[in-house]
Amino acid sequence: MQCVYNRFILNYFNGVNTIISYNTIWAVEKRVLLSTFIGNVTKDDLVGFANTIRELVKQGEHPIYHISNSLQLTKVELSLNALFALVKSVGAISELAWQIDVNLNPTNKMLAALSSQIMRLRTRTFPSMYDAVTFIKTIDDSLVNVTWNIPEPKEIAP
Repeated sequence: MQCVYNRFILNYFNGVNTIISYNTIWAVEKRVLLSTFIGNVTKDDLVGFANTIRELVKQGEHPIYHISNSLQLTKVELSLNALFALVKSVGAISELAWQIDVNLNPTNKMLAALSSQIMRLRTRTFPSMYDAVTFIKTIDDSLVNVTWNIPEPKEIAP
């Protein structure tokens, strides 16, 4: 059974529907987490996301990998100083074997790399989900012949 955690899937705020900010699922049950970020992400989203990851890691079987797909992330709505304070305050998720970022945006790649350094996680960034999954399979052959649940990306209207 797949565990799915959605936050702010559809907010109805001041008469306007907003797009989901993040979604976290088990791509490989109890071994590989996949978070997908869409649209603008706020400080509250990031706090909720960190808490979700921490809870799921407790339920997983080690080693646990996390793929963060930020290809549809448009904006992180906080300053660099606020981001670092947030990362420090939520604590390290040291149980993760690797943090894999899927990202093409140079600014988002830099923020992910800096955050991972502060949290002391092993991190790699790749331009596609295919590359991220291939990397994990090369470092953990127990994940080569298992079923992966990676949903197709949704089209986001501008």
